[in-house]
Amino acid sequence: MPLINPQGEVTALTPPEALDTTDSDITTVGDLSMIAFAFDSPVDGKAFSAAALLRAEGYTGTLVGVGPVGLDRLAYGFRVGFDVLELTDDEWQHLKPHHLSPFPHHYQPATPSSQPLKKSA
Repeated sequence: MPLINPQGEVTALTPPEALDTTDSDITTVGDLSMIAFAFDSPVDGKAFSAAALLRAEGYTGTLVGVGPVGLDRLAYGFRVGFDVLELTDDEWQHLKPHHLSPFPHHYQPATPSSQPLKKSA
């Protein structure tokens, strides 16, 4: 299964053992140069939250998402801080460049600095 970056390029990274986001002590990962988070299912969102928290706290290492991320969630994964995400072989066969950012606006904010489509009155 290929690992891709935000530009849709296949990377040659070998991710470390994935962290369990329900078990991990997120305060002890600052010295690691690469962290892999596992997606347990296509509806699992814990890894997105963990990646966003690490980036908000200033983590600058490589964040890798492994497991069933899903094509529909790739762009969101990159926006919350993942550097590399894993695709299934079938997903890789269907991926086209426009899948990474098919819409000019986002309906979910990725970070506090993201602007919503409409401002509240």
